[in-house]
Amino acid sequence: MERYCGIVKEQLRHNLTWQTVISIAFLLFSPWILGIRNLDMVQSAKVLEMYVALIGIILFVPVFQPEQNQDLRNLISSKYTSIVFIYGIRVILSMLIGGILLLIYMEVMRYGNCEMEMGKYFFGVLAEFLAFGGIGILAYALSDNLIIGYMAPIIYYVIAYGGGEKYLKKFYPFAMTTDYETKYVLFAVGVICMIAGIVIRGKRQR
Repeated sequence: MERYCGIVKEQLRHNLTWQTVISIAFLLFSPWILGIRNLDMVQSAKVLEMYVALIGIILFVPVFQPEQNQDLRNLISSKYTSIVFIYGIRVILSMLIGGILLLIYMEVMRYGNCEMEMGKYFFGVLAEFLAFGGIGILAYALSDNLIIGYMAPIIYYVIAYGGGEKYLKKFYPFAMTTDYETKYVLFAVGVICMIAGIVIRGKRQR
């Protein structure tokens, strides 16, 4: 247990600090771009889906980034703890931080008289976190390139934003108020992509 607590502490201290700071800054900037007061159900969903969900890219994609340092990569490889296990901890911590930030943001929106179904919208955005992050993690694992890891979910987002509902169908990420089943599909896609990316990267690290 002490070893696992040490791993969590190290991830929080060295690997998630800057992602968390950038995510907070990104969310704090949103009122000047979107406005988060007196929104109806549809408007609230759009803010959460099209803006807040983007922090999933910030939080999840750099999961392999610390090992870009060859010395750190060799050190981790020499340890008893599986690198796949360490990646898993990073993903879980990113989800926890993302969930906390999302909950705080939604409470601020409610304080600003925005209408929403808390539980439904919360899960819907978490599913987007996983989808955006999972696509990025898988792209990063396959390419061994952080930039490509970022670009893959951004391209997916741009396609969807540019009218991709017709082509993406159940994979369309912005259907909170029109087809909520897409959120379950996105959740599954995100989990599958993350597991695949972690397994692929773990094999390469051996």
